[in-house]
Amino acid sequence: MTGIGEATEQRGPCRVTVTARSVNHRYLDFVVRLRAPYRLLEPELRAVVASRIRRGRVELGVEIETASDAQTVELCDETADALQRIARRWRRRGLVASDLSAGELMSAVRGARPERVPPVMGAEERALAVRVSQRAVAALVAEREREGQVLEDALRGHLSELRRTVEALAARRGEVVDRAPDELERRVRELLEGTEAADGSGAGLDPARLAQEVALLIERSDTAEELERLGGHLDGFETAMAEEGAVGRRLDFLTQEILRELNTIGSKCRDLAMQRAVVEGKVLCEQLREQVQNIE
Repeated sequence: MTGIGEATEQRGPCRVTVTARSVNHRYLDFVVRLRAPYRLLEPELRAVVASRIRRGRVELGVEIETASDAQTVELCDETADALQRIARRWRRRGLVASDLSAGELMSAVRGARPERVPPVMGAEERALAVRVSQRAVAALVAEREREGQVLEDALRGHLSELRRTVEALAARRGEVVDRAPDELERRVRELLEGTEAADGSGAGLDPARLAQEVALLIERSDTAEELERLGGHLDGFETAMAEEGAVGRRLDFLTQEILRELNTIGSKCRDLAMQRAVVEGKVLCEQLREQVQNIE
């Protein structure tokens, strides 16, 4: 699920700003953007995200500013004159083309400064970074929950339509099963009309054997079990939606099972109305599956 959360706080000379973003992902994929001196914080920040989010690609951008980051360089007149004399000497030696500008003088001063020792975060600064990250992640979760409510309404709409499709399939199945024996027997008799027994005795088709074969064909083409399992999967889907916590993977699995049962029904039935209902059910199932990808 997508969303964004931000938080910032300053305690003494230390200021922490955290931005948490998330997009859809099948699993939990976490990326933290943190300057090198503060990389030791990454395990703690990962724990903050994992405690609130189970699914999605989450990017945590952490900006830490300390007093040492705000240091500026002051250039006095004597230093500037000295630098200009050095620059003229470099120009006479062909090292530079002209006198240095003010910006170039400042760059020269910064380049001449010794490297600063990377800042070391104390316990208070670390706690501040974790606390601000928790607030940013909480804001992100709240945004995801608002989006989740919209998704839930859409899923319930698709689920209701899918239930009506299944009910139509079940009702049509009853009609198909009731007329199947007469229809199959009629077709078989038309195919075998005028035939004689293989031994030439002229005996007709054995009614008992015909009834047995018809019953077997009906049993193989009956979709009662698939429709029963399909109804169970729809109930399971609705139950999972009402549960707390991460249910996205379970819903994803149930959509696969729903589609499997619809495919089996489509391969068994020969009734045109049932086949059309199966196609409609597959479309609704695909809409469910697309929305489920956005759920934690």
